[in-house]
Amino acid sequence: MSESEILIEFEFEDELILRGILDRVMAPQIVEDIRSMLPFEGRTALLRDEMKITLGISRGNQKPVRDVKRGDIAYMPLGDSLCIYLSDMRTFSPVNVLGRITSPTDSLEQLRGVRRGSMVTVRLAE
Repeated sequence: MSESEILIEFEFEDELILRGILDRVMAPQIVEDIRSMLPFEGRTALLRDEMKITLGISRGNQKPVRDVKRGDIAYMPLGDSLCIYLSDMRTFSPVNVLGRITSPTDSLEQLRGVRRGSMVTVRLAE
């Protein structure tokens, strides 16, 4: 792991835990805003293979892209959300890819069972 990487953990209400990495190199200001909030709780919404978690940092795009890969973690300015992608896709609006999920890929499929509006805790991984 490099010094620019931050290990994080998502714990969903149903006890599903996903681990991931945020990389400061990808969008330094956005990653720092998120890191400074940790730990935090947010509400979830699964839309089109995109698990969204409301943030509240109101940032714009730093290195916007529209094409994401399965397991990517990204910030979507439209909606001010942290997103986890369950498949390779083209996003509705530009996003800033910040990192990736490091948990086994079958864990991503379990996100499909998370109820809309349920709580998730995002924190530094130990």
